[in-house]
Amino acid sequence: MKVGLTAGDNRSENIRNALDLIKDDIDITGKSDVFIKVNFVDTEIQAAATHVDAVRPLLEFIRTHYNGKLSIGESTRDIPALQAFENYDYLDLLKQYNVNIVDMKEGSWEILHLYDSNLKSMDIHYSREMLRSDYLISIGPPKTHDTATVTASIKNIVMGGVSHKHDEKTKIHQGPQVMSLDLYLMAKEHVPELAVLDGFVAMEGDGPVNGDPVDWKIAIASCDAVAADIFTADLMGFDLSKVGHLWYLQKMGYGEGNIRKMEIVGENPDNHRRKFKPHPWYDWQIKWQDERVATLLGIDY
Repeated sequence: MKVGLTAGDNRSENIRNALDLIKDDIDITGKSDVFIKVNFVDTEIQAAATHVDAVRPLLEFIRTHYNGKLSIGESTRDIPALQAFENYDYLDLLKQYNVNIVDMKEGSWEILHLYDSNLKSMDIHYSREMLRSDYLISIGPPKTHDTATVTASIKNIVMGGVSHKHDEKTKIHQGPQVMSLDLYLMAKEHVPELAVLDGFVAMEGDGPVNGDPVDWKIAIASCDAVAADIFTADLMGFDLSKVGHLWYLQKMGYGEGNIRKMEIVGENPDNHRRKFKPHPWYDWQIKWQDERVATLLGIDY
């Protein structure tokens, strides 16, 4: 699978060009339930959220190749998802492309089996609409994060599926060791078929909400979401050993973890590397390895 990297002064064109670089890998043939997960971790701060101008070329691309059910979803804590989409000026665009808005707080649920900090079984409600879609797309900005070091396509998917309605997102935040494990366990249930990272404006420091905007002007796309996220983290100055859930995913065979083996197309990555300022809790976050977890998964660090 290719990882496309583009850069330029137009957000939409960057996304459009990144998708074009990997178009031969994107196969929606025979699909009937395409689901796009945006990132509205905050419903007022645009730098923390998926920009409508990134979604527009994605919808153009999908509708050129697919005429079936197309949904876009998010689980927002304080307001209905419809209001969040309205806040960010999505409604006309979604109507134009016949996209169904899914408020993931109000949907149906499946039970996933995770672990608490004592590695005791912990069940959570998880979005069935997103989990059981047959083509899952993640689109959002790359950001530093207060517990997972970096949030990219997979982190966006995973935490979006956890129920706000049942107030279970806080259950996942029990320290970097078990959180890295639980993010992996949720992600492997449905790794996105397409990852789109809109780095036109990214975020560093106190992400994923209150960090500083980074004027980066890049876009990344791949049908290997694990490779896309590891590559993105590397461009941000974070190697794989610092991002526990991505390390587990590649270790367990869910995507390419070796950047030297990735087929990077488009821009020269060296022209777009930037050392992102980590979250203030970075030194705590990167202590995610836990021998109990290694034993549980049957792996070595």
